[in-house]
Amino acid sequence: MISNAWCYLLYLYGLIIDSLSICNNGDHLSASHINRTQYMGNWHFLAASAGPGTNALEIFKVMDNAQFTVQAGLEEEKLEFRASIKVKDGSCVPRKWIYLLTEGSTKLRTEGHPDRLTELFSCRCPECVVLKETDNSTARLLLYSRSQQLEDVCMEEFRRKSSCEGYKDVIQIPQKLEICHLT
Repeated sequence: MISNAWCYLLYLYGLIIDSLSICNNGDHLSASHINRTQYMGNWHFLAASAGPGTNALEIFKVMDNAQFTVQAGLEEEKLEFRASIKVKDGSCVPRKWIYLLTEGSTKLRTEGHPDRLTELFSCRCPECVVLKETDNSTARLLLYSRSQQLEDVCMEEFRRKSSCEGYKDVIQIPQKLEICHLT
C-alpha cells in the first residue's frame, strides 16, 4: 500500500516537472505522415546551431542568404530540394538533392548520403520549420521560414530548441544581399 502511494507520488512529481520544462519533445513530426503539400514551395534558410567545438556550422559562415524550393519527386517517396545560395562575395551557388521518405520512419534520408538522417520539428513560429541533421561527423539544427525576415520571438524559440538539444553555437544567416533567384 505504501509502495503504491509512493509510486503514485513519484509519477505525479514527474508529470509536474515535465510540464515545467522549457524543452518540448512533442514537436517532432513524422516524415512519412506529414502533409507534404504544406512543405512544398519556397523557403529561406535563416539560422543554424550545433554543439560547441564542432565544425558543423563552418559551411554556413560564408553564406549571406539561401533560398530553397521543395517539390514532389517523380516517385511518391521522394522530395526534391533545389537551393540557390548567395555567398558573401556576391556569387551564387546552386545545389540540388533528394530526400527519401521511408514509410513508418520519422526520419528522412538524403539520396547519396546513406549515413545522413534528417528529422522535422514543428515550431510555434508561423511559416517556419526546424530540421535536425545528423551523420557520422555532424549534428545540427537548421531553421527555415517562408519569409526572409524572422521575428525576434521566432529566433528566441529556435535558440531554446537549440539549447534543449545541447547546441550552444547558433548563427543567423545575414540576409543582407539580394537573393539569387532559382532557375
